[in-house]
Amino acid sequence: MGKYIRMTQTYLVLVTVFVVARFSLEMAGVNEYFTSEISLTRLLLVLPVFLGLRFSREFLGGWKEMVLANLTYVVWGIGLVSLAVIANKTMDLGTSYSNGSSLFNYLFWGRFLEFHVWSRLIRGAFCTSLLVMAIITNVLCFVTVKYNGGPKTA
Repeated sequence: MGKYIRMTQTYLVLVTVFVVARFSLEMAGVNEYFTSEISLTRLLLVLPVFLGLRFSREFLGGWKEMVLANLTYVVWGIGLVSLAVIANKTMDLGTSYSNGSSLFNYLFWGRFLEFHVWSRLIRGAFCTSLLVMAIITNVLCFVTVKYNGGPKTA
């Protein structure tokens, strides 16, 4: 696992900065229009493109390594969001993390299957599900690698 953490170290730092910055700004009472622009979902949809570019330019391993590297920062991000939800509910802070989901939902479907699923998808709320984000990030990374000529081999 250490290999994948080292491979995605920059991405893990970015994810941490995004979650901590948004949580801190919301605790400070900054306008919701500003804090909504700091979106972990958007970041998780950009990171696989950069990882795919790295896989196509330097030797990082095969498809298994790509999947596990994407899974590493997705798990990290959703884990941080889960911690923010716990902190928010415990201290009753009233941030946007107050309507967090259960651990089971974060691990599998999140709020992906709720009644108002289409409005959530339009707003980009994929990040409430580990499974959905892992699939999306791997597809984006795979497309980026294939578009740039495939993975570099040793």
